Amino acid sequence: MSTCARWTGVETKAFREALRMHQGPFAEYVGASLDAVKKWEVRGETIRLSGPYAARMDEKLASADSAVVQRFWSILKSPATVSLSAPDPVQASLEVDAEDCVVVSARTLSGEVVLVSIPRRSFVLGVGAGVVSAAASSRGVTGKPSPGKAMAAMFADSTVDHVGHFDNLRMVLIESDNVYGAAETLPHVLSALDLLKHLSSAKVGDAQGLLRMKAMFAETAAWQYQDQRDFERAQFWAAKALQWSHQLADDYYVGLSLVRMSQLACDQGDADEAEQLASAAHRSAPHDSLFAAAALTFRAHALALADDRGGSGRIYDEAREVVDRADHDPKWGMFLDHSYIDAHQAHTFSETGQYGRATTQFVDAMARMQPGYPRDKGVYLARTAVAYMAAGEIEPAAALGKRALEIGAGTRSARILHKVTKLSGMIDPASTQPGVAEFRDAFSQWEAQECPDRT
Repeated sequence: MSTCARWTGVETKAFREALRMHQGPFAEYVGASLDAVKKWEVRGETIRLSGPYAARMDEKLASADSAVVQRFWSILKSPATVSLSAPDPVQASLEVDAEDCVVVSARTLSGEVVLVSIPRRSFVLGVGAGVVSAAASSRGVTGKPSPGKAMAAMFADSTVDHVGHFDNLRMVLIESDNVYGAAETLPHVLSALDLLKHLSSAKVGDAQGLLRMKAMFAETAAWQYQDQRDFERAQFWAAKALQWSHQLADDYYVGLSLVRMSQLACDQGDADEAEQLASAAHRSAPHDSLFAAAALTFRAHALALADDRGGSGRIYDEAREVVDRADHDPKWGMFLDHSYIDAHQAHTFSETGQYGRATTQFVDAMARMQPGYPRDKGVYLARTAVAYMAAGEIEPAAALGKRALEIGAGTRSARILHKVTKLSGMIDPASTQPGVAEFRDAFSQWEAQECPDRT
């Protein structure tokens, strides 16, 4: 999914055309009058949508099909042509410096895996995944030997501990993701999944151990796509993780997959689905595990979204009790402590209009956060800033928004940047409150760098 840093008449018209709608149906779809839509498109870049309308456009774009998103950025002349790394590399039709690209693995229609280079900002803004799919589908790679057969021959008499290697690799990637962001680590996660597939097909090593690694890496891929707000691919990998977990017949991995699916539903505002998945995760996971605490946390948020505030509070308290008695899990949930649960409950307060409680609890939770998680801190800063702004406290909103923007730009986390963009739409650009000018300047610089060219 994607985040648009500004909504003017240009972006509005591009979105309508991407949806392939006439002005009347589009006006009804976005909840605006036909006259308003006509005015936006006539004024073009000279009109900027107000905060509520911009937020509505963000929501509609975030929930749009990937094909619509691709058409939207293509209409805005976003870099959309990519090169495929093959025996004879193909030059992209748009000139993009190598350091401005990220490389991810993708599958062609013929079933081969290729490395796809895409413009970094396209990947950051959430359209990279769709571009990868289109690029990979545009060309097959032929004449290459089967990786499975090659691996079978290579490791026929080997004593390499493949499971141990991937176990260690995953922990390194998780640590790197916590510090540098998912955009940096996702290509490596996808590459690992591809290697695991070939090892499995070649029947190399411990079959059950490799299947466990596939389930763990699939859950990691789901999380990283979720951070990029590409919910479609996040759901795909969460479903793969659940499939492989059922093949293992291991409640630990089933619980892990269901927890991820529940959080995904929370992020998309689907309270009923989130609550059902969280309840299933809690039934599946060992009850004194961190999985159980995470499942309860997401269930509590879902209950609040469904207007059961009392039930939400009780379940949050139950999650804290589980954390107190849960054994340390070296493979998952290292981040899950009281401050994590408190930050999520603060998010719940904000999403249900309790902005004063939200800001107080966010600040307290961040003060107790474990060190070494800058990306997560950026998410909490952005959410706190939005809560402050919704409460009418513009000065702390601007200050925290600027800090969140710095982390969001550094980690290229769409979760952070989506909230910061929402904050920008809420703040009156003409305000003279302390910190507003600094935030607006920083946001404008990021916006100018990351928004697609329209010239």
